[in-house]
Amino acid sequence: MIQENFSEWYHQILEDAEILDSRYKIKGMPIYRGWGLFIIKTMQRELERMLEEDGHEDVLFPVLIPADVLGKETEHIAGFESQVFWVTHAGSNELERKLALRPTSETPIYDMFSLWIRSHTDLPLKVHQSCSVYRYETKHTRPLIRGREFLWNEGHSAHESLDDAEKNIDAIKKIYSILIQEFLCIPFITDRRPDWDKFPGAHYSLAFDTLMPNGKTLQIATVHNLGQNFSKVFDITFETEKGTHEHVYQTSYGPSFGRLLAALISIHSDKKGLILPPQVAPIQVILIPILFKESEKKRILEYTSKIKSRLEKLGVRVKIDDGEGRPGAKFYYWEMKGVPLRLEVGPRDLKGKKITIVRRDTAKKSEIDFDGIEDVSNILTDIKNNMREKAEKKFRDSFYEVKTTEEIKEYLDKGIVTAGWCGNKECAEEIEGYGNILCVTDDSGICAVCGKGGNEIRVGKSY
Repeated sequence: MIQENFSEWYHQILEDAEILDSRYKIKGMPIYRGWGLFIIKTMQRELERMLEEDGHEDVLFPVLIPADVLGKETEHIAGFESQVFWVTHAGSNELERKLALRPTSETPIYDMFSLWIRSHTDLPLKVHQSCSVYRYETKHTRPLIRGREFLWNEGHSAHESLDDAEKNIDAIKKIYSILIQEFLCIPFITDRRPDWDKFPGAHYSLAFDTLMPNGKTLQIATVHNLGQNFSKVFDITFETEKGTHEHVYQTSYGPSFGRLLAALISIHSDKKGLILPPQVAPIQVILIPILFKESEKKRILEYTSKIKSRLEKLGVRVKIDDGEGRPGAKFYYWEMKGVPLRLEVGPRDLKGKKITIVRRDTAKKSEIDFDGIEDVSNILTDIKNNMREKAEKKFRDSFYEVKTTEEIKEYLDKGIVTAGWCGNKECAEEIEGYGNILCVTDDSGICAVCGKGGNEIRVGKSY
């Protein structure tokens, strides 16, 4: 069980599987290697496809933001001021305007929204961009989870009414659910963050949280209802059908590709290494010829090539490992890399026109006929479904209802707890000494600290 020494396992698999290299000379800014970057680009393309089908325009804004633009919304800049990287010089020349490396893009995008939006016919306006953002994280950095440069997609929208903005939030929640749960097979819960933990400048914030093997929650995406806070600051108005002028209602949202990758790796894998859902695996099928005699080598390799050609026609990403080395060492290597399906081709397979198949998710070994090779597509689909169901069950089994602070402390190392809170700041501070309050629900509960009536809350130890 990797949860027994999760941190050590996590850092080792990132290196062994060539997901990224953290040895770059700036802390919190890793180098993404090919195996990990393929997965990120695959999820990025899937998300962008859904956003653009929903009417989002693909944009790319400059990485530098003038200080006066970033600081227009005071609550917003106050929430980021300790994390902003500032550019003050070009060579030896001091810049006339201090520039920030993009920590998030609400302010520069809304500065342009004020120029792009004139009439109700310009609405809704929805844009998105996949980019890097920069924040000087002062806490202990962790690869993919908490860094100083990270990859994400951010979306921004402007609407005629609050109701239209809420409808957009519902659409984004659906898109993110498909990406996270259906595509990446990651279980999650969506919570409305307490007011003290919402996005700076937002009316309210929704967070998508999953659970890592060590019992800690990981926030993998957020959605924010910004109301008219930013539109009033940036004077984003539109002319209504009646000829009056109103401020737009806005939303912003984004998943972290790094955190999604961290969750994907951690939730599905085991002591042997990665277990990747087929739809994001750089190699979906590894073909390993089993060569005992030199006289059989040519025919087995020819048979293996025919299998590869058939699989490629099915749209499967497949590779033949015919290099030097024992079959066992090859099995170990590709299991560590998380390839969903291993096909072994030896003398007996050649003779019977068979193919030996080994699944990475279950380690189950079976045989198929060469003429039935189309079954590989069905097996890959079954692997995806099995991984999703297994992860979902484990996630749902990690919720606990508790009544006292002692029980909060006991169960927080295992998952997410539901307790009661009276609404008083002092009691919240005591509870948050054990873990983060993820949300306050509408259900009634008895405060775990003082015993007074209040609401239920969900609490988790968070990254």
